[in-house]
Amino acid sequence: MTADTFATAAPRHAAAAPRDHADGLRQRLARRLHDLLIMGIAGPLAGACAIVALHFALGPQPGGSAFETARQREAARVLAILEDRWPATARHDIAQAPEPGLPELTAADFREVKPTPSARHMADWVVARHDNGRMPFMVLDKRDARLYLFKPNGELIDQTPVLLGAAHGDDTFPGIGDVPIDEVKPYQRTTAAGRFVTRPGLDADRTDVVWLDYDAALAMHRVINKVKSERRLQRLASPNPKARRISWGCINIPIAFFDTYISPVYGKRSGVTYVIPERKSFTEVFERAPADAQPMTTSMETLAPRDVGQR
Repeated sequence: MTADTFATAAPRHAAAAPRDHADGLRQRLARRLHDLLIMGIAGPLAGACAIVALHFALGPQPGGSAFETARQREAARVLAILEDRWPATARHDIAQAPEPGLPELTAADFREVKPTPSARHMADWVVARHDNGRMPFMVLDKRDARLYLFKPNGELIDQTPVLLGAAHGDDTFPGIGDVPIDEVKPYQRTTAAGRFVTRPGLDADRTDVVWLDYDAALAMHRVINKVKSERRLQRLASPNPKARRISWGCINIPIAFFDTYISPVYGKRSGVTYVIPERKSFTEVFERAPADAQPMTTSMETLAPRDVGQR
């Protein structure tokens, strides 16, 4: 090719590039809308399967590793769309498939750990009724200020002391999540009892937390050590459960424990937390469900970060 020919061809190539890019963008947009339409009609999981089946049933299927690579790429693309459009459903239905090989239990397996009678009763109640569904679950004994983590079938993973609300009580004060922290009264600093379907989330400083009750600003997070006079780290190490009542209601967890067990699991998908009451009876909290009680589901609402930095 001569220099003159190249000079003539170059503008044509440069002009064609935007057109090719625009055409590719339109094709990708059309493909995405097509995928979302399928999932909107068939449901997220059935729709994902339908998309994969359609793309490969209607198109050529070359053999060998190239086809396998393309198949994996398409599956990853579908799941990415599913996470984007239905994030909570995708986490619940895909990430929470039951672990293979987990034995069926009729009561919780605490291994060598000796729980309090209240924690034993709570965990056995969950396992016997399969109240957690297929989700991993936690049991929080407020009187002992201790958290127990379980696999979905009821096998104990580990346990840890935690910091809880300074005030004793089992109810959340209405509107407390929107009250500035310096206006929260001492008697309002409670950790509510009950059954909570947790959700991954972020603090206002973009630090990962686990929400029990977003509206009430009730979360699990790494132990806060901003106010030195509260001596939260020292209290966390105390063998006395009464010394571990210092927070504004949030559940403060040792950093290493949170990073090892909480963040990798509950920071990515929903679970269930059972907070044992300290004033009310077990029956009142867990066996007298109101008539309008909602089923255990994970919400698809996008939650904005909120400040629980000192709670």
